[in-house]
Amino acid sequence: MNAISAIYAAHPYIATLATYWALSAFIGALPSPTANSSPLYIFVFKFSNSLGGNLLRALSTKVESSPNFQDAVNQLPGPVNKPVVVVEAPKS
Repeated sequence: MNAISAIYAAHPYIATLATYWALSAFIGALPSPTANSSPLYIFVFKFSNSLGGNLLRALSTKVESSPNFQDAVNQLPGPVNKPVVVVEAPKS
């Protein structure tokens, strides 16, 4: 561990870039919250993306741009009384 801290002390700019790259990759790998996500995960996701500079991802409220769009659509409640449509084949 002393060797790593010595390298970081000797090369502060490279160490800063490597640390930023690792944290950015970690934050970017977080999956977007779904409808079933806990409020704590939603907070951690938005907070970490804000710190990482991914403001568009942290503040996005567009459902269409979400990778969970289809899941969100499938969880919407449908009409209670769905109309039944009967289509008869044309007689030839």
